[in-house]
Amino acid sequence: MSLIVSVVAIAGVFLLLIAPHEAGHFLLAKLFKVRVIEYSIGTGVKLWSTTRGGTMYALRAIPIVGYVRMGGMQDDDFEEPNGFYSKTPWQRIAILVAGPAANFLVAILLVTGIGLTQLNSDPGKVLGVVAGSPAAAAGMQPNDSIRTVNAKPFKAPGMLLDEEQATKGAPLVLGGVHPDGRPFTVTVTPNCVTSGTKLTCQIGVGLPRQLSTVGTAITDGVTFPYVAIGQTVSGLDSLINGHVKGGLLGPDGLTGPIGIATITAQSVNQGLLSYLFLVAILSVAIGLTNLLPIPMLDGGRIVVALIEWLRRRPFDRKSELNVQRWSLAALLALIALSSFLDIQRLATGTFPGTH
Repeated sequence: MSLIVSVVAIAGVFLLLIAPHEAGHFLLAKLFKVRVIEYSIGTGVKLWSTTRGGTMYALRAIPIVGYVRMGGMQDDDFEEPNGFYSKTPWQRIAILVAGPAANFLVAILLVTGIGLTQLNSDPGKVLGVVAGSPAAAAGMQPNDSIRTVNAKPFKAPGMLLDEEQATKGAPLVLGGVHPDGRPFTVTVTPNCVTSGTKLTCQIGVGLPRQLSTVGTAITDGVTFPYVAIGQTVSGLDSLINGHVKGGLLGPDGLTGPIGIATITAQSVNQGLLSYLFLVAILSVAIGLTNLLPIPMLDGGRIVVALIEWLRRRPFDRKSELNVQRWSLAALLALIALSSFLDIQRLATGTFPGTH
């Protein structure tokens, strides 16, 4: 059963990442009366399709990508009256931006929804337990409710972190109840890691953030893409500058679809909220990645449209298409490399969370 849940969860992640992104492109293309030939989730062999209003809607075998195929984007139909390139630069930019914008919107809605579930909730409710952590070894599980820490009443989520830091790795005695109402008392010794002069100790459980108002949940949701982008950029900076052990090719370096699937399967074991939060993080990452000025991605095409807007004349479309094809080949090679690294880490037990 756990295998089935993991497979469904992994498919759900790719669906939530791809479908809204392509729907953003699709809706703006329709708004500006661009002929949409196909809206596809996945690539490769067609599993299902239907045609409505001149557009084919398809579900394909390989779920890691999707696409909206518009008229006027092939080397034999650049001049199509209702094609993509027949539209003004600002309209093309709007169509391209709509995909990443949809990813950011999904993240906002998910984080807001997660926040709303925490209103007036039990501050000691365990949202997730990290696999292989001291809490997991002690038998703690999602939806447990922590009532006491070292015989002190548990009144706020931050109390556990305070005790973890204050005891500096000494065992903690936790009392509470399981989801079925059975009481428990466990002794858990936190894992401690030293970074510079700072000692961080954790037992490996996720607790809710105490929210006071609905407005706080909405604010957290709306600001989440900005916060997540900042953390992503900081992480990339650390990776590039050699602050992450092993660098780009190490256990915490470049990852791809297989790595995402593995992390997703791990998050499912930590509860629904952990899973949805992971989807929100990945959604922001997909949106940000697609805005990078790389020819095959939305960001590269946005740059082309902006330059054409400023210079008031188009580029040679065939040359532009050839650049995009070479960029696609490079992107596929990068996916292949990241997949190889993920398989290698899983085989050697060095993938984060598997050791």
